Amino acid sequence: MLWHAYALLSHGGDRIGLRHGRAAGRPRLRRRPDDVLRTLEGIDTAVWTANALAACAETGLIEALAQPQTLGRLSVRTGLPEDSVRILAGLLASLGFAWEEDGRVHAAPALAPFTTPDGAATFRAALRAPLLQAEAFRARAATGTLALDGWTHTDAAIIDAQGLLTRLWAERAIPKLRFLPGLTARLSAPGAALLDVGAGAAGLSIALCGAFPHLSAAALEPAPQPAAIGEARIAEAGLAARVALRRQRVEHLEDEAAFDLAFLPQMFLPDAIMPETARRVFRALRPGGWVLVAVLARRGHDVPSAISRLKNLLWGGNVRDADAVRPSLAEAGFSPIIRAPGGGAFRMLCARRPILREAS
Repeated sequence: MLWHAYALLSHGGDRIGLRHGRAAGRPRLRRRPDDVLRTLEGIDTAVWTANALAACAETGLIEALAQPQTLGRLSVRTGLPEDSVRILAGLLASLGFAWEEDGRVHAAPALAPFTTPDGAATFRAALRAPLLQAEAFRARAATGTLALDGWTHTDAAIIDAQGLLTRLWAERAIPKLRFLPGLTARLSAPGAALLDVGAGAAGLSIALCGAFPHLSAAALEPAPQPAAIGEARIAEAGLAARVALRRQRVEHLEDEAAFDLAFLPQMFLPDAIMPETARRVFRALRPGGWVLVAVLARRGHDVPSAISRLKNLLWGGNVRDADAVRPSLAEAGFSPIIRAPGGGAFRMLCARRPILREAS
């Protein structure tokens, strides 16, 4: 029953009106300079909001709100002037993240999970990753050094932040795996295996191996700096015996029928290798195994769609959307290929290596 509901929402949603993240129509053409200035003013506010929240995270203000605090106490904890703390607390209040009562600042229920050490690290990463990557893009564009050679960051802060975000995404996605037939049982069984493509700091492998005690992982990461950081994070998590980080490209993968689940962030892969990548991943999965294919770019004339395509281009995956990814999966033999419900920044295609293929 769960599978049928999942398939209805993802496979048939577009046909029956349950479309997720409907693409916006072409925006109205702006004709006055004042329209541009108003847009830039809004962007100014957005940029300062992001950086102010980052300051809340980096100074420890968010974590300090695990308990109600006076402005004076927050000033001491963060090293910020009390007037600055007052403004930052007001910003958190304006976002519904906090409120002030009887001279103390309280975290709202939604913010409370982010005041723990792990939650605060996630909050920092969620801001640090886009801010640092966007600044690197701006600097390279301004100096004429921008090249579309994929996700090539070597800054440890960026790599770690991206890894933490991947780990958070994976932890939130774990309950949804039960909708894919047989997958949770496979991952819970002795001998279960995961293929983590483009592992970076190994956040996904760490999250899934932490959730499934019998699961081991092969984490592919050919870039030297992310691979080194990934190995360090795997060791810190106590998973060195279960997560093997391979400095290997996915199009060179030789494993056969070795994995129950694969994760493929295809937005980091150039168009030229996508068909071969799909074939290699198909062969590496055991019959009945699943691949989760992350998709970033999407069509549309709205700002989020345009930014999704820019990021996808900078990360090396051209501007492939879900419709452009499906043919490679189908030609490799995957069936069914469904889109997971949800309208967040990333879409997920779920594709299975058929169980009966071996008998045909």
